Amino acid sequence: MTLSRHPSPELMARYVAGTLSPAAALVVESHLALCDDCTATQRDMLALGGLLLEDLPPSDLDARLFERTLARLGEKRPAAAPAPAGRPVRDLGIYLPAPIADRATSGWRWMGPGMAFARLDVPEDPATNLILLKIAAGKRMPTHGHSGEELTLVLQGAFEDEHGRCAAGDLAEEDDDTHHTPVVTGEETCICLASIEGRLRPHGLIGRLVSPLIGL
Repeated sequence: MTLSRHPSPELMARYVAGTLSPAAALVVESHLALCDDCTATQRDMLALGGLLLEDLPPSDLDARLFERTLARLGEKRPAAAPAPAGRPVRDLGIYLPAPIADRATSGWRWMGPGMAFARLDVPEDPATNLILLKIAAGKRMPTHGHSGEELTLVLQGAFEDEHGRCAAGDLAEEDDDTHHTPVVTGEETCICLASIEGRLRPHGLIGRLVSPLIGL
């Protein structure tokens, strides 16, 4: 797979540092599952981080730290509460990268002619939407902006917008300063994985009417 759009160095640094939201991190992890080059970049960043830690001067520790650690190890921990049962995993009829393959999903839901979406459960990140988008060939999504960060990974097909073309495996980054109008190109249905912080900001009347109905 030949990819043309990869996570920016800043995004990769945030991912390696563990400062991305869980939903956004899943999008980056799904790209890594498809991209050997970015996987190598991740390894290089982790190695560099290790070297930087080695160069840091040692810090003085509290003399009682060892005793407190032993005491904590001897404590009886309450049994963890069982995780709430999510919605059943449904067959969406597409290949999903390993990082999201076992996530519970709502199944496909209508969002407009030739368009559908499916929510993926990320209970550890209630503030961010993680969704799959399925857009038919030739369809144009409403022009919209964002109130936060949006990461979009193409899993199948391709789309074009004001920033260029995104094909399978490519990852696009948007924020609250950008606006775009994605159009599906070619003859194949386009399927994307997207993490969306905040709300979409549709420009047209149709988009403003549909957005509250789908909760995005």
